[in-house]
Amino acid sequence: MSGIERGGQLRFLTLTSSNESPDTCQPSWHVLIQRLRRRGLVQGYIKVPERSKNGKQHLHVLFRGSYIDQALISAWWQEIHQAKIVDIRATWRNASKKNIASYLCKYMSKENIYRYSWDWGWVWRGFCRDWRDLKRWANTSTQAMTEGFMPYILSRWHAWLHGNWEPPWKIETAGGAT
Repeated sequence: MSGIERGGQLRFLTLTSSNESPDTCQPSWHVLIQRLRRRGLVQGYIKVPERSKNGKQHLHVLFRGSYIDQALISAWWQEIHQAKIVDIRATWRNASKKNIASYLCKYMSKENIYRYSWDWGWVWRGFCRDWRDLKRWANTSTQAMTEGFMPYILSRWHAWLHGNWEPPWKIETAGGAT
């Protein structure tokens, strides 16, 4: 929600892999994102890698930025990653921030051997510390263990971002922070 709350034009981008592509997208992504940044087309992103049926990695990206022609990004991805199938679109015109976040979370909450990542234009200062503290706290939660760690932690994170839950480590008591 941090990046969505910042405003700007949000766009979905899916970058696929072909049989000729490397098994991982990460080196190719670094080349592509640098190209996009140099041209001022992307101001922030969060991406989720996922394994395709052919065993190759592909990426789901939500980014804040300018219009990018599909043919152009497809040509760049073909040049960089040997895969030309790219889907890029603006987020739904009337979609709420919650709907946009939910769409991305469906990829984030799947059992995934890869980890999602973001750039610093997407999250707030102190994000890593807050996320670390939430994971540490959830590791001791019986409810997290019975409901599944990632679904539980994502539900708590979502509630926290929307002001519906105060994390126990943030609550001040008479004796100091707990």
